[in-house]
Amino acid sequence: MKLEKPQSASRHTEVVDVHLILRRGADVLLARRANTGYADGLLHAPSGHVEDGEDVRAAMIREAAEEVGITLADDDLSVALVMQHRGPGGRPRTGWFFEARYDPADPPANREPDKCSGLSWHPLAALPDGMVAYCRAGLDAYCRGERFVLHWHEDDDPIAYDGTAPDRKVPLRTSGTSGSVHHIGLRVPDLAQAQDSWGWLLGELGYVPDRRWEQGRSWRLGGAYVVLEQSPALLGDRHERRDPGLDHLALRARDAAALDALVAAAPGHGWTLLLPDRHPHVGGTGHRAAHLEDRHGHEVEVVADDEP
Repeated sequence: MKLEKPQSASRHTEVVDVHLILRRGADVLLARRANTGYADGLLHAPSGHVEDGEDVRAAMIREAAEEVGITLADDDLSVALVMQHRGPGGRPRTGWFFEARYDPADPPANREPDKCSGLSWHPLAALPDGMVAYCRAGLDAYCRGERFVLHWHEDDDPIAYDGTAPDRKVPLRTSGTSGSVHHIGLRVPDLAQAQDSWGWLLGELGYVPDRRWEQGRSWRLGGAYVVLEQSPALLGDRHERRDPGLDHLALRARDAAALDALVAAAPGHGWTLLLPDRHPHVGGTGHRAAHLEDRHGHEVEVVADDEP
């Protein structure tokens, strides 16, 4: 039986916008709005509207060039978050948040001084007040590994995030999470040293600093996180991966160029390259990876291909 649409109903339409999460290690680039008539003086990620006939990825590449002067290719972008949002008294919109990595050879610059009073870098783990509220909600969701979110303001909500207004962010459940990695915990004999080496490595691979407590730290990427903890119940001062238990962690690099840059910088952060005579094909000619060891004997394999 065909259901007739009520005559009073109208087809739902809404603006689609794109937002750039440009990462420089653990920091993110924000722009201060000016002379736009909406949220002027507040910080926001570089962003814009998708134009008619344009897909969201092409729109993000165009907006990045127009607003902050950087050149991005399709493969430079990863989808970080999709959020349906509504400003106070406004109409619903759908926002696509894309992640990209800072390239020292192509630094951002303010290309729209008539709409932006300046660019600045801010730690994702300590975002500032004075941001557009829904952008702040999107970045908080990104840091928490939430990938699909609703954020609908009430009409009397403030446009600016100040930490006191109700949190309107509603993460949506996704399927396929049963059995996936929740977190990995490592016990370390020296938290300060481990934080220097692992904090650098995880930040280079896209993790965001998460929680801090007296004896531990954690870093999050997507729905999983890595914990370093200096437990008072520790029995030794070095991990022995040949004992039964954890052999090594395997984490993915963005590509071969990112892997090579990581290996070049790793010794300065307390990492030693294992099996240098066989690097980067320790696992065979079809497998490109680096095997690194920290000061306490933990091994991490950083992989730059899709081979098992």
